[in-house]
Amino acid sequence: MADYKTTVALEIGSQSVTMGVFTPAGRGFALSRYARRDILLDPVEEGMRMEYVGSAIAEMVQELKVRGSEVRNVVSGQQVFMRFIKLPAIDMDNIAEQVGYEAQQHIPFPLEDIIYSYQELADREEGEREVLLVAIKKDVLDGLNSQVEAAPLKTRSVDCAITSLYNAFRANYEEEEPVMLLDIGAKTTDIIFAEAGRFFTRSVTAAGAFITNSIAREFNMSFRDAEKFKIEEGVVSLGNGYTDSMSEQEAALATTIRTAMSRLSSEVQRTINHYRAQYKGNPPTKVYICGGGARLPFALEFLESALNIPVEYLNPVEVLSVGPKVDEAELEQDALCLGPIVGAAITGSGTGEFNIDLVPTSVGKDRAEKKLLPMVAIAGVLALAGAGAYAGIATMKASESAAMLAKAARVDSSVAQLNDQISNVEQKYKNEMGQIAKFADLYTMRSAYVDVLKQLSQKAASIKFWFNEFSPLINYDVEANSLTDAADVKGTKLIDMNRSRSNSSESAMNAAPDEVDVRKRNKAPKVTAIYVSGFTIKRPGSDGLAQRDAIYNLVAQNFDERSADSLFSYENGKVQSNLNHYFQFIDSKAAKGKLPDYVEKFMMVMPLKTPIEIPEQSEGKK
Repeated sequence: MADYKTTVALEIGSQSVTMGVFTPAGRGFALSRYARRDILLDPVEEGMRMEYVGSAIAEMVQELKVRGSEVRNVVSGQQVFMRFIKLPAIDMDNIAEQVGYEAQQHIPFPLEDIIYSYQELADREEGEREVLLVAIKKDVLDGLNSQVEAAPLKTRSVDCAITSLYNAFRANYEEEEPVMLLDIGAKTTDIIFAEAGRFFTRSVTAAGAFITNSIAREFNMSFRDAEKFKIEEGVVSLGNGYTDSMSEQEAALATTIRTAMSRLSSEVQRTINHYRAQYKGNPPTKVYICGGGARLPFALEFLESALNIPVEYLNPVEVLSVGPKVDEAELEQDALCLGPIVGAAITGSGTGEFNIDLVPTSVGKDRAEKKLLPMVAIAGVLALAGAGAYAGIATMKASESAAMLAKAARVDSSVAQLNDQISNVEQKYKNEMGQIAKFADLYTMRSAYVDVLKQLSQKAASIKFWFNEFSPLINYDVEANSLTDAADVKGTKLIDMNRSRSNSSESAMNAAPDEVDVRKRNKAPKVTAIYVSGFTIKRPGSDGLAQRDAIYNLVAQNFDERSADSLFSYENGKVQSNLNHYFQFIDSKAAKGKLPDYVEKFMMVMPLKTPIEIPEQSEGKK
């Protein structure tokens, strides 16, 4: 059943903020009043966007006199992730758990960093169901909500522009044939397919800002000036001599806009083909356009010609009454941009096909507290009932009361003893868990070197070179040291394999931190890098550059820190500009006869992504 109540709706778009007040009128709504603010920012000013949004919302709250009201918010499609997820029809009683699991697979962020909502779609095939998943990064949603609450307003719900616009379309049009909606916004164009039993959407970047950037490049002007130029003088060239009567500048502007719009029409046509091939949908018989980009002169005619499909302007306020405070001339210009806030009002009335609700963190806490109120009330009733029972007991005979109190005292004494025993057991448990944690840390440290050696053996296997030394380095700073000074490395080796080979009575384990300089000794000892040395084979008389390149390339390709499984923190650009900090090569000439002509020694320092702890040594042990 529809629930038409006064609704304040707010859309926070990429380059505009729109707010409207909808009041009940007959069996529907009336647009009582509305306001819009453009937020035109150069891309380099994007960091200031939230301040402009907050200022615009505060101005409109004062203008529309809605301070302290509950508001239904709409975020732009560019800020959300939308995925179509197919679910098996089994165990549909637990659909929320299935969607949560699928969200982890389809959203490219940890689940704790996002907020999501979903809507079950019509059945696609027997034995299978489909869900529309809408997600937004938690920090983005909370940041927008903080501006809303500072206005001050109270967030009732948060929808996304795509599903909200769809609800507005369905409320205004009774289309039985398949149609397509194009919401040409600032940063994205949302393409929405609507046909019986089907819903599909895709967003493309060919939109208002794309056209503005094209103008800025063509005329060598700032983004802000290009946007103003587009709004004041821009039209879409229709070709076939259309620009012949224009000035040179006007013709160039119209042609630039047409070229950018051609990119949009290509993306739309490609999306139609994808929808038909992958989702077995029908081609649209009509296109409705809306959004700020649809207001460009001749945009409708251009798209109709390019797509070869009838195109109309979408009027989201067609079925709404209009309040006396609304300027109808302004409304005619702005109607193309009001679809999302109209959809928010429709969603709030319970008559929309979609009911997406992205819940900000603070709103979620408030809802949880309100759910607890009935339980608190019940607890109060029980407390009063208990007080009444206690009063009845107090009227018992004094002797019976005294006997009960004595019994209670004995029980209390027993409980106190039990509490002491429990506390002792808990303390023992904590001590044991502390010991277990230490052993776990030791095991982790032990396996860390196994993992490093395993990765080296798997990714550094080559017939062109081999390793002969592997030494963990304590608190080694790669950027501060150079491999040309061997002492820098020697003093930080946890294990010196050269000592072991020389049959020296001296232990191969360095007496860290005694051999580490003052800078390193002031830090807790950790293994921060691995020292590896070995030999390459080269042709006698050659300079060995090919062999060196083989090692450089292997490191760059297999151990780059951007690789998810890499244990090392190699950054290719930094390594190339500071090679002597990471690599050192010694040919037979530099070795002064200690190496044959066909062998070249190399040394390499491999910084670790995650340092490895060095376990504390017991007193008197090394």
